[in-house]
Amino acid sequence: MGAGPRAVPLVAGETLAKHDYSLADTPNKRTALAYLYTAWNDGRVAYARQIYWVPGSFPEPAKGTAPADLPRNIGTPHYTMKQVVEERDRVVVLAFVKGVGIGQPITTIFGTPGGTKIGDAVVEIFQFAPDGRIARKWDFIQPVSEESYDFR
Repeated sequence: MGAGPRAVPLVAGETLAKHDYSLADTPNKRTALAYLYTAWNDGRVAYARQIYWVPGSFPEPAKGTAPADLPRNIGTPHYTMKQVVEERDRVVVLAFVKGVGIGQPITTIFGTPGGTKIGDAVVEIFQFAPDGRIARKWDFIQPVSEESYDFR
């Protein structure tokens, strides 16, 4: 008999100790948060993709280089998780992200001045494979200024 699907490795104890997982009460939620924390807050995108994604999802970057599909001006995003929701094979993470374009003026969707950027409101949607690894991801990003900041 062949081996069954590989299960995603448990989130390492050091990662659990380093970051806030209070919003993650299921394995898929923990994996989604571990990916975001490892990739962005720890700055280890290639490693996070290798560990938490379905094998073959991304081309292997050259040793010591950033993945080629990332924008050159990505900066150093830092996620603060606000809410995590799971239904069936999907996990949605609502987060506030600092570190990209802070201090730049932004405009509203109507083209009027929107203030000075303090971060981004981000919605990350993950779809999981049966083995517990990330199969697909979508994200939606909205710049936030002091005038528009409201996470009630």
